[in-house]
Amino acid sequence: MGEIERLSESIKFRTVAGNWEEFSKLERFLEEAFPLTHSRLRVSKINEHALLYEWDVGSQETVLFLAHTDVVPASEEGWAHHPFSGDVADGFVWGRGTLDDKSSVMGLLEAVERLLSENFNPSHNFMLAFGFDEETKGYMGAKKIVEHLQERKIKIKAILDEGSAIVKGVIPKIDRPIALVGIAEKGYASFDLVAKGKGGHSSTPTRNSPVERMAVAVQRISRYKSKTVLTRSTEEFLKTLSHLWGFPLNVLLRNPRLTLSLLEPIFSKIPSLNAMLRTTMCVTMLNAGVADNVVPEKVVATVNCRIIPGETSEQVFERLKEIVKDLEIEVVKNENWQVSDPVPDSDLEGEFYRLLVETIQQMFPDSVVSPYLTIGATDSRHYRGLCQNIYRFSPLIMDKELLETVHGKNERLSIESYKKMCEFYRVLMTKL
Repeated sequence: MGEIERLSESIKFRTVAGNWEEFSKLERFLEEAFPLTHSRLRVSKINEHALLYEWDVGSQETVLFLAHTDVVPASEEGWAHHPFSGDVADGFVWGRGTLDDKSSVMGLLEAVERLLSENFNPSHNFMLAFGFDEETKGYMGAKKIVEHLQERKIKIKAILDEGSAIVKGVIPKIDRPIALVGIAEKGYASFDLVAKGKGGHSSTPTRNSPVERMAVAVQRISRYKSKTVLTRSTEEFLKTLSHLWGFPLNVLLRNPRLTLSLLEPIFSKIPSLNAMLRTTMCVTMLNAGVADNVVPEKVVATVNCRIIPGETSEQVFERLKEIVKDLEIEVVKNENWQVSDPVPDSDLEGEFYRLLVETIQQMFPDSVVSPYLTIGATDSRHYRGLCQNIYRFSPLIMDKELLETVHGKNERLSIESYKKMCEFYRVLMTKL
């Protein structure tokens, strides 16, 4: 069985949070698929299904690689191949997790297995840490791994997680691949807006009902623009674009701190760029009513906020209360309140970042490497208390079509891309 067959096999396990037996089956498969790794490295299971692999060579410092074994659910409808088939067809491996994130799990293990077979001796300790609930916030997996490492007082030099990739044809008017290395990450928090009032029969509706007031609140939030914040990660990203865009943007982007007031109206119209400049608020859930002829006494709207570095969840909480203060709406922390404040910028001058960039340029010579603010949430946010140098990058080239398959239909990874991914991790490990 080769690396493609092993990746294909891993996709067949339906490792959606809650299907714990599927995780156990995957773990048994990994033991069989990577015998050297499981015989020579220390392997620990934390909180049942989190996996920690330790390649200890006696160094005082450890480089930690992160990935996760869980995937989001997928129904069969609309897929060219069953989402858990792992079919190899048309030059691709098909199925849920091929991009997010079993390819990282398998690619890292492939790299370690090969290095062990070559009797490679690293100069730093290596660890692979695989969470099992990243898609549901990581509190059972990544957070428990962190607690385990903190108890052992493990010193982590640098961390590499998924969360960014090499994008091609995604940014308007730029065809050259851009390798986005996430050096910071936005925070995450959800709040509930609660409107209460007198209910009644829908045949005799009253004014200023909870539904009406909540409708106004939702509209205000959808139109609200938080203040612009230019983080170092975004500043460096915009400077990179200055070498790729034509006039006049190339001139404006050379010093974005001076020209931000001119750039902001343009970027605010592009969702991905707008999200890099400010805290965003989005109403994601609404709950009201018991019947179509009853005026609800209570309406609840959930607002998900992605918080820009430099701000905190408490500041966003107060801002939301200010937005709806005249609407008789209470803002409360969601009953599943699990907040992560933003992760600040990591070092751009350190050895690990230099070697990471060097490896990207070696393996993907046509790409331009750029720091980046990761706008989604990754497991790495739980590790900020262990290490200040956290980077997010998957060695995969992704166009618009492929990006839309992440958490969508027809998720797939080309055979060529996966082989290059495995080699990337191997080369990077030999440089460290």
